[in-house]
Order: sequence, then C-alpha cells, then structure tokens
Amino acid sequence: MAEEEPLLTSPVTHDVAVHVEDYERFTKLFKWGAAGVFLIAMILLFFVL
Repeated sequence: MAEEEPLLTSPVTHDVAVHVEDYERFTKLFKWGAAGVFLIAMILLFFVL
C-alpha cells in the first residue's frame, strides 16, 4: 500500500477494531498458506516429475 489507512491504524469503534484484528489474521494466514502451497508444489515438482 502506498499510504496507511487511518481506519486500520486507529479504529473508531470496538466492532471495527475486532474486524481489523480479524483482517490481519486472515492476511497472515493467507500469506503463509500461499507460501506453504508453493513449497509443497515445488517439492512435488522436483520429486514426482
């Protein structure tokens, strides 16, 4: 991102803060999931083919 969103850095309400925390968890899970799938695909590519 070019600039930080003020809503993400200082949430207005408790509900928004919970959503921001869930969003951070989701993006972290998505990133590590993608890295894991890539690693598994590389292992299968080298050992199976």
